[in-house]
Amino acid sequence: MKKKILVGLFTLMLALPLSAYAATDIKKDNNNEITFPATETTINGVPESEIMSPMDVTLGPYFESYTPNYNGRLEKFRQIAAFSHDNTRSSVIFPMSVTITNSTSQGSEWSGGVSFTGEIKAGIFAKLSATVSGSYKDTRVTNEAVGITGGPYQVPAYKTGYINMWYAAQTSGGTLRTYTVNTSNPSQRYYKDTVVNLKVFKADYVDVHSEAWFQ
Repeated sequence: MKKKILVGLFTLMLALPLSAYAATDIKKDNNNEITFPATETTINGVPESEIMSPMDVTLGPYFESYTPNYNGRLEKFRQIAAFSHDNTRSSVIFPMSVTITNSTSQGSEWSGGVSFTGEIKAGIFAKLSATVSGSYKDTRVTNEAVGITGGPYQVPAYKTGYINMWYAAQTSGGTLRTYTVNTSNPSQRYYKDTVVNLKVFKADYVDVHSEAWFQ
């Protein structure tokens, strides 16, 4: 019996310091409150901090108007073909005629401090059509000039005859007005005026210029 009492006392002595230490540790915390990490709100299972907020985006530029200051025709815009005939060994005149049998795709020219989107080009074409009459386009397609003829030209005796052919262009220059909007307030427009110049093609017919000379 004495051995059981001694073991019990020894067990009690070991337990007391641990209890005292635990009580002391709890008192160090202000107001004896235990704080746990906050649980982050989720949206559709995704933590809120990982969801990107939408940013204000600028859209445009969009066409508003085009006011031309000049319009004209450029005869020698894009060369199509070049022909020649050597008549230097003949004492008679040679009638020289040519026909285009193939032609490459050719593009127009646009200059100015703006991005010429399809929507902006369409607006300028519409204004150009109303101002100059006719219709206009951006590109001459492959073989569009096939079948067009030049001449006849009379190559003198003992001369070489030359014929060059070009796509002519409609030229125009003026003030382009565009606008941009922000997604935060799309009803508010911000306008910009830009001086532009262009060389484009007739769409209602193939405008070709030819020129001949002898030497």
